[in-house]
Amino acid sequence: MLFNCSRIAGGLLGALIGLGLVQSAPAQKAEAWSGSGPYMRVVDVDDSHMRLDMAVRLFVPAKGEGPTVALAGAMHIAEPNFYALLQQFLDSQDLVLFEGVKPRGVGGLEAVNDEVRVRRTESAIRFMAIVLSRRHAKGTPYPVALDDLASDMEATSPEHAEWVRSSMVDAWGHPLVYTSSEDGFDLRSLGADGREGGEGVNKDLAFADQSALTDAETGDDPGLQSQMAKALGLAFQLEAMHTDGPSYRNSDLTIDQVQERVTAAGGDASTLFRILDGSSFAGKVARFMLRMIEGNPRMQSMMKIMLMETMRATDIENLAQMQGMPGGMAELMHVIVVDRNKVVIEDLQSVLAGSDVPESIGIVYGAGHMGDMERRLVEDCGYRHVGGFWLQAILVDLKESGMSRSDLDRMRRMMEMMQGGSRR
Repeated sequence: MLFNCSRIAGGLLGALIGLGLVQSAPAQKAEAWSGSGPYMRVVDVDDSHMRLDMAVRLFVPAKGEGPTVALAGAMHIAEPNFYALLQQFLDSQDLVLFEGVKPRGVGGLEAVNDEVRVRRTESAIRFMAIVLSRRHAKGTPYPVALDDLASDMEATSPEHAEWVRSSMVDAWGHPLVYTSSEDGFDLRSLGADGREGGEGVNKDLAFADQSALTDAETGDDPGLQSQMAKALGLAFQLEAMHTDGPSYRNSDLTIDQVQERVTAAGGDASTLFRILDGSSFAGKVARFMLRMIEGNPRMQSMMKIMLMETMRATDIENLAQMQGMPGGMAELMHVIVVDRNKVVIEDLQSVLAGSDVPESIGIVYGAGHMGDMERRLVEDCGYRHVGGFWLQAILVDLKESGMSRSDLDRMRRMMEMMQGGSRR
């Protein structure tokens, strides 16, 4: 069982820190960025307890005046108190840029050719269908017009309303055609020419021609990360934290953008997304194992230890600089880390250059982003590190797992041997 748990821990590590699939034994890497220090640490509290901490590090302009910037390392499952404390700190910031790969179909007008425009338009139609279906399942009638849908969402979720407005037009700039009744709705694009019928890129694109929405899309499936949090007796970040306040701003790519960039670089992002939505074989195996773990305190503790040890053995601070990864992984990692970090820094620079600059800015992202993020903050934005603090993310009792300190030491030596062997 220990071996099986370790395989799950390694396979799901990327989902937990918001990166993708990460090797627990990294290959040879380039010269690492030497910044203020790590954003994650594992602490041996005493002979019976070990703790995983995440860092919040503070920065100020190296010259002149400007807002303080806090880089908050996060992971996607942790103890509820970790998210409560992190939420309290972030709520004290005037502006928060947060991680969250946006859904397919959001903001799809920057397509470079008609082939991409077709894919973006199909994604926009599906996104709108998901929003309509989820609201209807909660008892909200289908709106008369899509504008009504966006207006209804404006008060409770301005950012989601903005997403809806961006998806109400196809990738050629034409409004989607929408009709509804008590029993259902119809969504379609009239293609490149904006007229009914046509062939090729002028062909109408209808939601009725797409596959039915999955449980994950309609909200009936809690998702692999949420299931893992429940199985381990922890909390899922998206369920434990609130980012819909006026000071919070999503700063990330869309799923479409991630996939297109990875594909253009010669990689493949589909494996990652299939694992996260549970549709791949690995995802289904993980779901089965999580059902076995849930309600078993010993297995829960063992799994937490394996997660913490995998993170301790992995150089997650410098993932963007890793070299020698197997086929497709380097391209995926570059987009997942570097391209998304660029989005954040560009958003930050835009705020700093604006007329209404806040006094404090928080950036919360997976810990594996932070080495590259800090380098960009220092080199591109002219900031310097001035301090920080640690927040406890997970505390585990070795006795609950049935492990002794000597058992843990043996596990660590084994992982170090595996790591050393992979580097030769």
